[in-house]
Amino acid sequence: MIHTAELSIVLDKEHLQFRENHYGTEPINQILHMHMIKGISIVEFSNKPIAFCKLVIDIPLILNRGNVDENDYEQVESYIRRALSIVYGDVLLFEQHNLSRIDYRFDVEISNENIRKIYFELFRKLKKKTAHLEKKIYFTSQYHQCKSIHIIFYDKEQERGDKNEHVERWERGVMRFEVSVEKNHLKYKKYKKGEPRFLKDYFKKEKYAHYMNNYILNICPTGDFYSYAKLEAIIASLDLSTREKLQMKEIVKCVSKGSLDTAAEKYSASTYRKYLKLFNEHGINPITIPPKYKLNYLESLVKQAVL
Repeated sequence: MIHTAELSIVLDKEHLQFRENHYGTEPINQILHMHMIKGISIVEFSNKPIAFCKLVIDIPLILNRGNVDENDYEQVESYIRRALSIVYGDVLLFEQHNLSRIDYRFDVEISNENIRKIYFELFRKLKKKTAHLEKKIYFTSQYHQCKSIHIIFYDKEQERGDKNEHVERWERGVMRFEVSVEKNHLKYKKYKKGEPRFLKDYFKKEKYAHYMNNYILNICPTGDFYSYAKLEAIIASLDLSTREKLQMKEIVKCVSKGSLDTAAEKYSASTYRKYLKLFNEHGINPITIPPKYKLNYLESLVKQAVL
């Protein structure tokens, strides 16, 4: 459900004095390490007109498991309060926080590394631009992003390996779908919509469902993947008009030769939306599996991520 959160907290002179009196010039994250606090890192900005600190919180690492839901909130809050009390001597400091980023994620375990690579290749055929989100592809990750929202699809185990980082047990063989809600979006929600920037409010299941559904569905068709021959046969069997079936086949050919962008550029916006909706309604994806893989079917990962 939730992967990472970032909090910003304004500090008083008393907080800075407490840390200096108790720890001198000891680095903050070393202080946390000495007190067996894991999953939280703190960066302090005391040379600004207003002193503050930023906390980056790895929630699965705090809980020591991959599955996180809103029932875990109290345990996470208590853990953060303890960390702040250790460093700044104020357990109530947490109540002054502003959420500056929250990362929602859905993991699908696929033990076969080659299958994960095929999925990643299929995702390359997604549109380059959807609404205000621009696509960028890296070696192990695909981003759709703007200043306010980042949507990321990636092979988590591969990403860890490329960075020579430790792979947690809940990250092994995982394809991850992530929606990162950035500070600009959170500020907009607070000042324009009156929604608080507190971790508790964004820990709720309905928030998770809102961001995963609204943003993942805007980018990814939800149907299963098929080879071109298999998909052509499925379309032929649908209870649709001959014209609609022919148009669906033409779109599939168009996408197979290029990407979803190729189809979007060929047809009008209304036609493209109409047929993409038809594909979704019948549980089939217009993106086909390349013949070189000799596979007729791969289950959609997106439909598992959507609530």
